[in-house]
Amino acid sequence: EVWAQPVRGADSSQHARVVGVVGATSVGKSWLVGKLLGGRVAQPSRLEEHFDGVTLQSMTSDVNLYTDSDNVVYYIDFEGTYGTQPLMLQAQHGAELLERCPDPKAWEEKRRQLLKDCFQPAVAYLTCNVVMFMTREKLVCRRSLEECEHFAQAANARVHSALPPALVLIQNCCRPSEGIFKTPQCTEAFLRTHPSSDLLGWQKFFRSIDCFCIPDEFLTCKRTGFDGEEVCAEVLASLRRTLAARLEEDVAYRTQHQVKISQVQWFSVLSSLCRAINDRERVQMSSIYIRTSYVCDGLGELKSALLQLTTRASGADRVRRAVSAGAGLIARFAVRRDLPAEELRRSVAYLLALFPCGAPAPDSVERFDGSRQRVLCGQLRLFHSALHRSCTLVRTVNADWLQGLGEWFRGGITHAWPGDFACRGDFQEFDDFGKLWAMVEQEVEAYKLERCLEGLAPQVGAPWILRAHRSLRGLGLRLRRDSPRMCVVCTARGVEPGFFARMWLTADGDRLPACEHCYGLMEKHSLCDLDSSVEAAVEPRDRVCGSCVPRGAWFRRDDSTQSRLADHRVFPCRCPVCGPCAAAVVGADAAAGCPLCGQSVLRIVDERALLRTGWAVAVERSGASLAASTHGRSCGVPCSGPRSST
Repeated sequence: EVWAQPVRGADSSQHARVVGVVGATSVGKSWLVGKLLGGRVAQPSRLEEHFDGVTLQSMTSDVNLYTDSDNVVYYIDFEGTYGTQPLMLQAQHGAELLERCPDPKAWEEKRRQLLKDCFQPAVAYLTCNVVMFMTREKLVCRRSLEECEHFAQAANARVHSALPPALVLIQNCCRPSEGIFKTPQCTEAFLRTHPSSDLLGWQKFFRSIDCFCIPDEFLTCKRTGFDGEEVCAEVLASLRRTLAARLEEDVAYRTQHQVKISQVQWFSVLSSLCRAINDRERVQMSSIYIRTSYVCDGLGELKSALLQLTTRASGADRVRRAVSAGAGLIARFAVRRDLPAEELRRSVAYLLALFPCGAPAPDSVERFDGSRQRVLCGQLRLFHSALHRSCTLVRTVNADWLQGLGEWFRGGITHAWPGDFACRGDFQEFDDFGKLWAMVEQEVEAYKLERCLEGLAPQVGAPWILRAHRSLRGLGLRLRRDSPRMCVVCTARGVEPGFFARMWLTADGDRLPACEHCYGLMEKHSLCDLDSSVEAAVEPRDRVCGSCVPRGAWFRRDDSTQSRLADHRVFPCRCPVCGPCAAAVVGADAAAGCPLCGQSVLRIVDERALLRTGWAVAVERSGASLAASTHGRSCGVPCSGPRSST
């Protein structure tokens, strides 16, 4: 129920602002959430420990979600790291691990370790704008630093790309003699107490760090005049202001990286992330954001396809083909969607932002699979901050036996080290906006010509499809009929799948989506394999002449009959006919109309010559043929090949 109400009240026009509260068991996470909610009592799922009829302890169970009174900020109250049954228990590998433990005590210990190492840190770090880490240890002590470091390392163990959140460290139930209750002084004392060498291991994972000391609200001291309730209220007010400022900064930071997540979309991101964690996959938040079209300028379909084109490119030849294919896709999208110049520039800049970083990792790590290849960063420029992340799972070279054993059990970790973006070597040739812009402009002009030749036809013709095939060829990908997603050939919008259809959707993999029309034409000419090195064996035509091929009411077309390609088009009805039929119409008397629909014929265009020369080749009828024919109906067959008017 704590999740059902926020889901029902989610607003698609409101930015998702999420604060996660993590920490050990019984440090006061639920109490703090209740205070931040304006005095409302947080009622999370609980598990109570009893002994001889007496309740010893009541602890938060699972992951609980709350919203403030204005439905603007989400607060996630995570189960304590030494607490009770987590949501992670639903994971397959978690269940396999736990079912081998017949001893309840051993089962609980393994479950808690699983929660602490896998589920809670990753979900809190990757889905929250601000992470509040609560502890009862003194902030100036080494123990609090170790807890933060463990959380940061566990959250980023298998993360390949992510936007860092802000961190708020809170010492709860602080004594007056121990704490500094002014936020700037508390943060300054924390950073001054711990040397930079100790902070270097985990501080890089967060955009900012703020520290708070919250006293026991029931603690008073008559001698010093300390009033715990009053000081606690002041610290909480300062905490609310800091959270509001950090949330707005994070929303602006994500918008700068072209990520805008609404409240409704945030739940989908959370679902995708939990699925990736449960499957023990490396997490790429850039893929989760882009593939679900959660971007700020409404070009989500295009950006998702561009990511799929560039994400597997490696080697100079394959990268050259991928960049050329991306430029062609942007051009097709711009021509078919009438994209404004500003949106076109933004799309080209986005293609440039998909180039990966090639900074080498330090010699202290090596590939986990034993390969001797150098470990590179691999993060996209779009999500790259001042932190590199290894593109493959690695292990520490000179690790002690305990660290090495932990990395071995995890199947490798993602190593992070500080540094700025450095474009990978095979992409450096195209790492220039002017060069990419010139490529896209050239493609746009070519596709504009193809569109002009096609006239007002709602669907693209064979010349457009052949040009798109040449652009997409050699990428190691294949086409598949996929109507829910944008077609990469004609950029037709995808059709929203129904509930049951969505359940059977498969991952993208190495398949590019194509609509029914484009896939049918490419399948007819054996062009669905984009790795083919030869062009179509037949001339590009959209259909067979329907005038000279026998059809019946109860019979399909007789494929054994010599079929003639419809390489001419009759105007104004736009019916496709073959050459002999066109010659018959030209040589007929004035009363003869279109052999398919019977409408009067104004002109006949030889599309074969049009495709060969790029100019209209028309055969005019005599003046008497312009008289209205006795047949006035139209066949209704849309023109999908090139047309022109004289």
